[in-house]
Amino acid sequence: MTDFDTFFEQATGFAPYGYQARIAREGLPALLTAPTGAGKTGVMLAWLWRRLSGEHANRTPRRLVYALPQRSLPDQVAGDARRWLANLGLADDVALHVVTGGRGESQGEWRDELHRPAIVVGTADSLVSKALNRGYGIGRVIFPIDYALVTNGAQWIVDEAPLCPAPVATLRQLAGFAARFGTAEPFGLTCLSATVSATVPATALETADTPRPGPAAGILPSEVTGELAVRLGAARTIRRLPAAPGDYQAVAAVAGARHRPGTLTLVVLNTVAAAQQVYRQLRGGPHGCTLLHARFRPMERAPLLADLAGRQEDGIVITTQVVEVGLDISASVLVTEAAPWPSLVQRAGRCNRAGTVADAELWWLPPAEPNEPPYDKHDIDAATAELARLEGERVTGEDLRGRGVAAARRPAAVLRDGDFAALFNTAADRAGGDVNVAPYVRDGDDLEAEVAWASWTPGPDGAPDPEIGAPPGEYRCRVPLADVARLAQGRTVWRLDRMAARWVSLTAPDQLSAWPGEVLLVNVGDGGYDQETGLEPSAPGPVPDWADSGSFPVLLTTAEAEDSGSPGSATIQPPAWLSLDRHSEDVRDQVQALLDALKPALPPGAAQSAVLAGYLHDAGKAHPVWQDALCRLAPGDQAEAIARGRPWAKSGGNGRLEFAGDVAFRHELASLLLIDGPLHDLLTRSPDPDLTRYLVLAHHGMLRVQVRDPADLAVAPAGEPGNRTILGLDHGATTSIPAMLGHPPSTLTVDLDQFHPGAGRSWTRTVLGLRDRYGPFVLAYLETLVRMADWRASGGKPLPR
Repeated sequence: MTDFDTFFEQATGFAPYGYQARIAREGLPALLTAPTGAGKTGVMLAWLWRRLSGEHANRTPRRLVYALPQRSLPDQVAGDARRWLANLGLADDVALHVVTGGRGESQGEWRDELHRPAIVVGTADSLVSKALNRGYGIGRVIFPIDYALVTNGAQWIVDEAPLCPAPVATLRQLAGFAARFGTAEPFGLTCLSATVSATVPATALETADTPRPGPAAGILPSEVTGELAVRLGAARTIRRLPAAPGDYQAVAAVAGARHRPGTLTLVVLNTVAAAQQVYRQLRGGPHGCTLLHARFRPMERAPLLADLAGRQEDGIVITTQVVEVGLDISASVLVTEAAPWPSLVQRAGRCNRAGTVADAELWWLPPAEPNEPPYDKHDIDAATAELARLEGERVTGEDLRGRGVAAARRPAAVLRDGDFAALFNTAADRAGGDVNVAPYVRDGDDLEAEVAWASWTPGPDGAPDPEIGAPPGEYRCRVPLADVARLAQGRTVWRLDRMAARWVSLTAPDQLSAWPGEVLLVNVGDGGYDQETGLEPSAPGPVPDWADSGSFPVLLTTAEAEDSGSPGSATIQPPAWLSLDRHSEDVRDQVQALLDALKPALPPGAAQSAVLAGYLHDAGKAHPVWQDALCRLAPGDQAEAIARGRPWAKSGGNGRLEFAGDVAFRHELASLLLIDGPLHDLLTRSPDPDLTRYLVLAHHGMLRVQVRDPADLAVAPAGEPGNRTILGLDHGATTSIPAMLGHPPSTLTVDLDQFHPGAGRSWTRTVLGLRDRYGPFVLAYLETLVRMADWRASGGKPLPR
C-alpha cells in the first residue's frame, strides 16, 4: 500500500492538507472542526486508505456511511467519491451506493458484497432511519439488512453535524448502544463541523447515554500553509441589501445588477417558493441562471448540478439551504436571506471560497417570515442583529465562526433503551402502520414523504395494479407533508397498503395522513410538478418523463425473487432448474465463505449455527403446496420430467408462484416447522438451535419476531374444533415430505401453538431472548449473513475471498 500523501494525490490530483494526512495516520476522531472550504470531505480518503492498508485495516470499519443534513444534496459528495475511486483504480473493488440517487449514481452491490469495502452516501434522515430498522424509501423486508450493514462494520461521518441535531443525537445514542451490546464488526462515528466553537459548543453533541463526543481534532497552526492559508484567509464584505423582506423582485434585480460577468453570483433563499419566485424574475434575462433546491427529482437534479458546474464561470445560481453542505462552489457575489448563524457561516463559505476574489460581496436581507420552518424567529433575529453590526466590514469564515451568535438548541428526541429494543421488531401493526421514527431522524416539523409521478393501467377504482411496487429512486421527489396534503387537494395520491397488498387513496375514509419516508404515487396526468422549477402543487399535468409501471419492481413474490425489492435476487435468471439439495449446499458454502472473509467477532457457536441455518433455510420448499406451485411453471414438454425431479429450489424462469386455493403460503414457516418436527435431528447439530431456527424463519425478512396470517390468527369459537391457520398451514394437518438433505421421506404434522397468543412456548419470547443474548446488532448481522448468502447463491456468485 502506498503512503497516504501519494494515495491522496492519485485520487484528487492535489497533495493533502496537513490535517488530512494527520487524521489518516492517527485515525478518524469523534469530532473534527475545520472552517468551511478546508476540505473536510477529503477525510473520506483517510478512511479508505486506512481500510485498505494492512496496518490499520482490522481496526477500520469496512463501510463508510457519509451523511449530510436533510436539506442537502448528496450528488457532489457522491461524485467526488466516484471520481476518486476511478482515479485509484478501485471502482470495481469498492461499492458506492447513493441513497435516493438517480440512475447510474450507484456502482457495485453494497449489500450482497458485504465482505468488500463500500461507501454509502445520503442525507442523515434517510441513513439514520436505516440504523433504526425502519429505512425510508425501501421495502419492509430490506429493513433488517440495511440496519445490520450501517451498524456492524460502519464508520459514520456526519457532515456539519450541528445542522442536523436530531439524527446526530440518535447516532450518538446508537454509538453508546453499540459499545454496550457489541457489534460483529467495528462501529465508528465522526462528526464534522465548520461551526463548532463559541457559535455551537461541542457540548451540543452530548446525549444521555453518550455524554462526551470523545477526542476532537482540528487544524493545527503549523498546518495553515499554502493553499489552505489562502482559503482560510478568504474574506467578503457584508452589506445590507436595499430591499424589504419578501421583495423578491428587488432581490432578483440586485442579483442581476451586482452580477460580474465571468464569475458566479449565488442567491440563497430560505424557502423553495422564494427561490422559485426569484428564478422566474431572472430566467430569460441577459445572464444565464440555474435554479437548484431539494424539491427536484434526481433525474432533473443531475443535469442541474452539471449546469451549476458550468455556471461557475459566468452565471447566477438561485438556491436554498441545499448549498450549505456538500456543494463546493465559489461565488464573487452572494445574496442571501438571514438564517441561523451556523447556516450563515456555511453560506458565507460559498462566497470567495477559494480566497482569490479581492472584493467579494455578501448582501443580505431579513426573510419574509422569520418563523418559516425549519427556522426559529429567535435565531433569525440574533443573526440579523449581528449582520447589521458587521455592515461594511470584510470578514473571514473564522471571523464569523468566532462571533458567538449562538443558535437556539432545540430539544431533540432521545432514543432510550426501551424504544431502541422495540425497533428490532419490523412487523407492521394490525392496521399496517409502523413505528414513527421521524422524531429521531428529522429536526422539528420538517417532515417529508417521497412522491413519484407515474403511469399505469388503472383498475376499476383507478388504482395501480396491486402487483407493482414503488418507482425507482430517480423518479421520486422529496415532498414536505404539508405539500403532500396540498397535492391531495383535487387529485388522487396513492399509497401502498402492504397489509392488504393494494394501492389505496391517501384520502380514503380509513386512511391516515402521509407519514415520513412513505413512497406515494400521483398519476402523471394530474400534475403537481414542473421540470424547470420542481415541486409545484398548482402545476398542471401531464408531468414529462414519468415512470412507467412496467419498470416498477414487483410487490408480490415470484418464483425466483422472493425478497421483494432486493437487487441481489430480483434480477437473477437461473440457467436451469436447481434442486433443493444443491441450493441448500450452495447457501451453506456461501455462509461459511462469508464468515471466513469477514472474520466477525461472534459469540461461541454463532457462526456454526448460522452455517447450519444456511443449509436448512429452504427446507420448507419441499412442502407439496410450494412444489406444486413451482412445478406448474414448467413448460408443457418438460412437466413430466420436472415432476420426477422434485424437490426443487429454483425454476428456470421468473414466473409468479400461484398457490392452490390462493393461499399466502410462506415456505420459511414450513422450514421452521420441519426442523422443529421430522428434521429435528438435523437441527441438533446446531450449537444454538434457537438461533438456527430464527435465521431459517427470518431469511426473507417477512417473518421475524412475530408470525401472523395476513388475516391474523383465526381461532375457532370456544367449544368448536380448533381450525387455526397461518399462511396456508393448518394446525394439525399432516403432509408427506420427500427425501431431502440426506434425510429419508417423512411426515410433517403442523403445530402452530408457539405462534398463538398466550402460548407457553412462545416464538416471540424466543426471539426476544436471542436479541437480548446476542444483542440486536449481532443478531441482525447473522440474519443478514444468511440472507446475503442466499442472494449470492441464487445469483450464481462465486464464493467470496
